[in-house]
Amino acid sequence: MSNKMKLTDYVVEFLQKKGIRDFFGYQGTMIAHLVDSIEKNPDARSHSSYNEQGAAFAACGYAQAKDACGCAYATSGPGAANLLSGVADAYFDSLPVIFITGQLNTYEYSGIAGLRQQGFQEIDMVSMAKPVTKYAVQVRDPKNIVRELNLAWQIANTGRKGPVLIDLPMNVQRGEVEDPVYDMKFSEEEIEAAVYGKNDPENGAAFYRDAVAKADSSDAGEAAEYILTKMKEAKRPVFMIGHGADGETEKMLTDLARAHHIPVITSVLARSALGFRDPLNFGCIGGAYGHRYANMIANAKSDLLLCFGISLCTRQIGTKVHEFAKGAEIIRVDIDPYNLQREIHEGRKGEKCFCVSAEDVVRKLTKQQVQIGSYEEWLAICQKIRKELEQVDDETPQRYPNRMIAYLSDQLSDTGAVAVDVGQHMVWSYQSFHNQQGQKTLFSGGHGAMGYALPAAIGAYYATGKPVACICGDGAFQMNIQELQWVKRENIPVKMIVMNNEALGMIRHLQRDYFDCVYADTSDGSGFSSCDFTDVAQAYGIPAKRIQGEDVEKYAGGFLEQNGPELLEIMLEHGTYAYPKTCLGEPIHNQQPYIPKPIFDELMEL
Repeated sequence: MSNKMKLTDYVVEFLQKKGIRDFFGYQGTMIAHLVDSIEKNPDARSHSSYNEQGAAFAACGYAQAKDACGCAYATSGPGAANLLSGVADAYFDSLPVIFITGQLNTYEYSGIAGLRQQGFQEIDMVSMAKPVTKYAVQVRDPKNIVRELNLAWQIANTGRKGPVLIDLPMNVQRGEVEDPVYDMKFSEEEIEAAVYGKNDPENGAAFYRDAVAKADSSDAGEAAEYILTKMKEAKRPVFMIGHGADGETEKMLTDLARAHHIPVITSVLARSALGFRDPLNFGCIGGAYGHRYANMIANAKSDLLLCFGISLCTRQIGTKVHEFAKGAEIIRVDIDPYNLQREIHEGRKGEKCFCVSAEDVVRKLTKQQVQIGSYEEWLAICQKIRKELEQVDDETPQRYPNRMIAYLSDQLSDTGAVAVDVGQHMVWSYQSFHNQQGQKTLFSGGHGAMGYALPAAIGAYYATGKPVACICGDGAFQMNIQELQWVKRENIPVKMIVMNNEALGMIRHLQRDYFDCVYADTSDGSGFSSCDFTDVAQAYGIPAKRIQGEDVEKYAGGFLEQNGPELLEIMLEHGTYAYPKTCLGEPIHNQQPYIPKPIFDELMEL
C-alpha cells in the first residue's frame, strides 16, 4: 500500500528533516499551499519579510551564520523577481540556499517563447534564475518532486556550494506525493550533468571536466605532498583562507598555523576564521581597501602563498593580476575548476593549481604535519609589519570612523553575528571591527548588494539563537528599511548601527578623485538625501538614539547595553572617506595615505 501525502507537506517535511526549521518569505496566492504546509508542520516556522528581497537576504544571512543550508520562498511574478538579488548574493558567495517560487497552474502557464503572458503574474523564473543558481527547475508533474528536491538538495550542499531554485505551479503544489523519499543519492555524473549542463545540455558537463583536467591535479594526497615539499623549501609561508574553506577546514588550518607559527591572511568573507587580535591574524587581502599589513605581507614579503578556497579575484589582488606576489610561489586549492583557470602568474610560472576539496587536502596535511617546520622568525617579522602599519593608520585623521567601529565592536562583543552592509562602512568594518573568536562577521561579498545587512542579521539571529547586530550606511539602510517592522513584530534582539554621512560616500570618493568633484546623485543637494533614522525607528516602535560622531564613546555604550532591538544613528562628517586605499596603477601594498618613506623602506628590507 502506497504512502501518500500532499506535495507541499512533503517539501516542508523534507527540508525540516534536513535541519531547516526557519523559512523566510512573503505570502501570496501562488505560494499559499507551501506557506500553509509550513504553518501546519510543528517543527517548522515561517518568518514573513516585507519585501521578498529581505527574505532572500535573511536566508543568506542564515546560511552564512550557521554554515548550513537556508530556505526562502516567494509567490509568482513580482514576488519571485524580488528574490533575485538575494539569489545572486547566494550564488556569488557560495551559500547553500533553497529558493522556492510559486507559479501559475500549469494549464495557465503558456511557456510560449515570445508570448509575454497568458496568465496573470506569469514569469519564466527558471530562465531568469539559471545564470545565478547551481540548478533551477520547474516541476510540472507531482511525481517528479521527489527526485528534483533530493537532487536540488545534493547540488546545493556539495562541491562549490550555492543556491538552487524550484518553481512550483499552483496545481502541482496541491498534488500528491506517493512513497516520499528523503535521502536519495546521485552519482557524480548525474550531478555534473545537472549543474554544468544547464546552459548547454550536450556539452556543459564536458566543459566542466575539461576545466578540472586543466588543473595540475585533482588528487588530495598529491596536493598535500606537493605543499609539504614546498613548505620545507620556504622561509616565509602564508596561509591564505577564503570562504571556500568551510568552518571545519578553517579550524584545521588555523590549528596548523598555530602549531607551526604560520601567518594567516583571509578574504573578507573568511575574516571570522580568527579573532581580530589573534597573533596569527594578519588581516584581509584587498586590491583597494585591504589591510596595509595583509597586502604588504602577501604581495611583497612572502615566498610561498598557500591558498585554500580563496578566489584571488581582482577585488582581492588588484586589477594588475600578473603583478601580484611575483616573488612568491602560489599554490591554489579550490574545488571550483573555473576559478583555477584564471592564471595569477603569467604563464603559470611558479603557480600550482589543485582542483580538490580544501578539507581533504588539509586533513592529509594535518596527518603529516610532523614534516612541517616552525616559522617563529618569519612570524615575528609579520608582527612587526602589522604593528608599524597599524600605527601609521592610527595616526591618519581621516580614519576616525575606523576608531568608532573598533569601539563599537567592544560593545557588541556578546553578539553571535554582525552583518555589515555595502558602502564605506563595510570597509571600516572589515578593517577595524574587533571580532571575537567564534563571532561571525557577515558580508555581501561578490554581489556587493546594498540593503543586505538588516535582513541578513535577522536570518543570523534564527541561525545562532543569539543577539545580533548590523552595521549600515544611510544609503544602504534605506534599501530595506521596511524590515524594521519584522524586527518589531518578532522582537528580534538586533543592534542596528547606522553611520550617516548623508552621502553615498564610496561613490562620492570616486567622483572626487576621477570626476572633477562633480557629486552627481551622491550627496545632499545633488540628488541624494537621508532621513532621520531615529524618527523612523521610533515610528516602528523601536528604541532609537541619534548621536554625533565625537560622542560615540560617551553615549553609545550605555545605549547598546539595553535589551531587545535598538537603533543607534551616528552622524558623521559629510566628507568621510575610506582609507587606506590603493590608487589605480599602484601596487596593492602602497596605499594612500602613503606610508612615510623611512618606515616603508625599513619594512621592505625586513
